[in-house]
Amino acid sequence: MKRKYIFPLAAAVCLLTACGDKSFDKKPAEGTARPAETQVTAAETTAVTTTAETTTTLATTSAPPEVDTYEMVGPCILAYEGTPQVRAMERCYYDENNGKYLADCVNSFAENAGDEVSVRLMMIPSSEEYYAPSGIKKDAPSQIKSEKKVYKKLTAAKGVKIAELLDEHKAEYLYSRTDYHWQPLAAFYAAREFASQAEVPFAEFDTYEAVEREGYLGAFYTVNNIQALAEYPDLFTYYKPANLDKCKVFFNDTWFGGKYESKLFFEDMDISSSYTVFVGTDQAIIEVDTDVKNDRVLVIFKDSYGNALVPFLTQSFSKIYVCDNRFFDVNSLWFVNEVGATDVLFALGAASTGDYDKISLIEQHMWW
Repeated sequence: MKRKYIFPLAAAVCLLTACGDKSFDKKPAEGTARPAETQVTAAETTAVTTTAETTTTLATTSAPPEVDTYEMVGPCILAYEGTPQVRAMERCYYDENNGKYLADCVNSFAENAGDEVSVRLMMIPSSEEYYAPSGIKKDAPSQIKSEKKVYKKLTAAKGVKIAELLDEHKAEYLYSRTDYHWQPLAAFYAAREFASQAEVPFAEFDTYEAVEREGYLGAFYTVNNIQALAEYPDLFTYYKPANLDKCKVFFNDTWFGGKYESKLFFEDMDISSSYTVFVGTDQAIIEVDTDVKNDRVLVIFKDSYGNALVPFLTQSFSKIYVCDNRFFDVNSLWFVNEVGATDVLFALGAASTGDYDKISLIEQHMWW
């Protein structure tokens, strides 16, 4: 492992329709409704840079306390208040009809994309699956079981099984306690599983440069205003691939135009916006050209959870396109054909895979 950089403490900052074969065009027809844009605000912070040595040991976090204390703060779970393991979580839900709809949409995409394109679905669990107190856990749907139910319905596509994999590592620092998202370490395990299934090379963990940001207070604090989290902020650690300097990154607008050169990591982001360090924004179609010479072109259709996967795949594919389902204004089938995709990954968090409207974006993008 290489040297890492530490950013010290700074303040503040989750109905069934058919998916049949249809012809596709680049742009939606006149009058077609588009997904509403989503904005997240974050308070400004400051940071000071110091340095420290690293080891090759994966980061760990202690298990939750034996006392199962929790309360509901609006729609959020606040657990283990007053301890270093204090954690906020979002409630996640699973519906059999929505699960079937998700599988139908991904299957339909795979059927229409053609035999030359390998299509996979990655259902990314939320922290509730692994860290919820027993009083919450007994009434919550098992995301491990939900994943299995959906993947059994996949025919033309395949599922990337990560729910049980992450369960094996839950004693490690897999999810932020103050934010909705997973930590990049969890994305590493998920990306490795995907790369294994896709039969592409994958870089070992100790080849990455670890960068730590101390004092991270994520969206549960900055957006949901859960003040109890302030006493024990997160340590946010992200990882820079060894071939980063050999990658070229381009941003396009959501219509796949206006291309300009950019970067993969936005390291000047406020501590409160640490999860946006990689990729920087959801409102763009991003192209990453790597030095990998295997002619494999990956398109990731994702929500914000998928952003954390990208740095771990730059040594696996020749080219990667990153498209957020919420901010995508061209036909998705046209797009994968246009860029010569060999692989497509739908990487979606539990809040997306359990919500009919968010699942429907997959279907909408195929036909407008």
